[in-house]
Amino acid sequence: MKFATEAALVTTLAAGQICAAQCSQPTPGARQAVSIEAHRVQRKVKLGSSVLLKVRMTNVSRHDISVWMENGSSENQYEVDVRGQKGKLSADTEYRETRNGHVHLEVLRLQDLIDSGSCVTLGRGKSIVQQVDVGKLYLFDTSGKYFIRVRRPDPESAGMVKSNLVSVTITASE
Repeated sequence: MKFATEAALVTTLAAGQICAAQCSQPTPGARQAVSIEAHRVQRKVKLGSSVLLKVRMTNVSRHDISVWMENGSSENQYEVDVRGQKGKLSADTEYRETRNGHVHLEVLRLQDLIDSGSCVTLGRGKSIVQQVDVGKLYLFDTSGKYFIRVRRPDPESAGMVKSNLVSVTITASE
């Protein structure tokens, strides 16, 4: 029974998106409080180079809100979806596999999960802008066009807020 309780706690805390409820209790059916915009830093990227996005999360409500922000790099703040020209999901990097829960529980410390982030107040009309290195999460191992979208749960409605779709062209190294 103790193992089942610990496993449930680890599962709940391991996904930062679930922790968003720690800041405020979402109300199903509530209006969306944030919007997300994503923009590529570079139109064309050489194979093997970093694929960078500038992501802006804006409070579109009429009041201050609390948002859960993970500690560490900006890649931890959003769920990122990357697809090739034919719509096929790109392969995960080892870093992303670990982030997605493909970690051995015996090496996971509960304290690491408890201290994984904190609530941040985002004022009415204010934004948080971050640079996300998508190459840390997905393999861009072939030339071509890729389509990227980020998302995260809304802190008030609990619905998923999606960014616009961003296209990036990966070119062969010369």
